[in-house]
Amino acid sequence: MIITPKNSAGFSLIELVIFIVVIGLAVSGVFLAFSTTLQNTPLVNTQTLANQLAVARMEIIIGQRRMFGFSNTIDICSGPAVCTVPAVITGYTITSSITGYTVGSDSNYKLIAVTVTGPQNSKAVLQTLVAAY
Repeated sequence: MIITPKNSAGFSLIELVIFIVVIGLAVSGVFLAFSTTLQNTPLVNTQTLANQLAVARMEIIIGQRRMFGFSNTIDICSGPAVCTVPAVITGYTITSSITGYTVGSDSNYKLIAVTVTGPQNSKAVLQTLVAAY
């Protein structure tokens, strides 16, 4: 004969099954939310490629500034083939702008902005501020 105390601590089998069902429903809801989010965002590869293209164009512009000085800071990519995207990379557009910028009363700055848009809503925007000295 087994004698058990009246106030025994622990869970019954039914409580354990209910707990497992509730946790299963909660976890499946979280996975559904992740799945929906991933389907509505750009793929990592396209976003990474957009970032790399933006960095490459920015490096070309900054390199021109270093070679030819502040007053000759231009984006040379409007013509040379060195700036074209390889043929295997399709669906991306790269734009850039270089504008004068004033900090306080000092107008010896230029704001360089590079924007890359690509497939699946991928987009990369880089901006940098360069000074004359």
